[in-house]
Amino acid sequence: MSLYINIKNIQILAAVIITAAFSSCSNGNQVKKDPSSPEKYFDIPAFFQKEIDSLASINPEINKTVKKDDQEETKILKIKDWQIELSSFQAIDLNKPAYAGFVKVDSTDSLIQYSFTNPELDLSCVRIKLNKEGNAEMISIEKEVRNTLYKTSEFLVYEKDKFYLVEKNQHVKVMGENYYKVQGEF
Repeated sequence: MSLYINIKNIQILAAVIITAAFSSCSNGNQVKKDPSSPEKYFDIPAFFQKEIDSLASINPEINKTVKKDDQEETKILKIKDWQIELSSFQAIDLNKPAYAGFVKVDSTDSLIQYSFTNPELDLSCVRIKLNKEGNAEMISIEKEVRNTLYKTSEFLVYEKDKFYLVEKNQHVKVMGENYYKVQGEF
């Protein structure tokens, strides 16, 4: 498996810090909803399908970094299948029935934050930064899955026309700790 070395971590780190600085996710009060008319939240799968279609048509060259534990490598390349490349993002659907009744929404003119009030759910926080026109320009997602065998924490960030990041920490009881990172810069 080939790995890549990254040379632009400062931009990624700054974007992540800015996203986190907007506010922290917390388990606030549960939002009560009328089950006969469920609230519709931002459609993340549709947003990423548009991004996938756009990226497939323009076929940009990206600086891609892959890291596993302490091994890291970077290459400049063109992505063959954006559907696969962004699948972790597109799989996040705020409108899944499992989340109904457990979503707390906080928003300003430039940020929508979704917090999940049930700690057994895989999502803990989704933040969507909006541009001046009210369109999504950055999405960050915090996920955690736990069971008796393993614990996985994921942090995903996508900034339109700039970069994407998928960072995963995994602890498997018998196998120990694993760290993975995939990062692409446009």
